[in-house]
This record gives sequence, C-alpha cells and structure tokens, in this order.
Amino acid sequence: MNDVAEPYMVHHPQEMAGQLINGNWIVARWEHLGEDEDLDHWTAVLREYCEELDVDPYVINIPRKSLTIVFNGALPAPTFEQLENSIAAIEYHRFLEREIGPRPLN
Repeated sequence: MNDVAEPYMVHHPQEMAGQLINGNWIVARWEHLGEDEDLDHWTAVLREYCEELDVDPYVINIPRKSLTIVFNGALPAPTFEQLENSIAAIEYHRFLEREIGPRPLN
C-alpha cells in the first residue's frame, strides 16, 4: 500500500508514541514544536514516552524542509514513496498556510 491518508494533527507526545505502536509515522513541522522550536527537547520528550510504551523510535531530521520524520524502528519502515507523499502533503498544507486539524472521527 503506497497511499497516504490526509494528514492530521497529534499534539501530545504520548499520543504520538501510541501512533507509532500502530505502525503510523510522524512528520513533525518544526514550527509546531513550540515557541523556541526546540527540536532536541521535543525529541527527548517523545523518546521518554516511547520508552514507557516500549517503542523504538527512529528519528530522521530534514533541516532543508524544517521537518522531522519518526517511525517505529521495530516495525517495517514506510517506503520512500510513502515518506515522499507524506512530506508533499505536509508541504502542501504549509504552502497554503492551512492548519492541519485533529484526526477525523469515523
């Protein structure tokens, strides 16, 4: 499966760690990391929650795009095409200055 769902916002690191357990990956826009865009602090907090849930986060920073990708290292990694599509979707919302909302309830 190479399709990528519409992006949705997950705010709390504990929920992010939970998404990683389910095989989802995170594309974090640095402008959403807080006032200081403190990537090191954000990554450390996420790692703490992942450790509590026994998740092995694999973190890839993409400075040129001001993005960080995180996926569960114990599960199959997303394909290059999936990551490329995820980044494109995030960049599209960023270009339009469109906020990404919470996950829609089904």
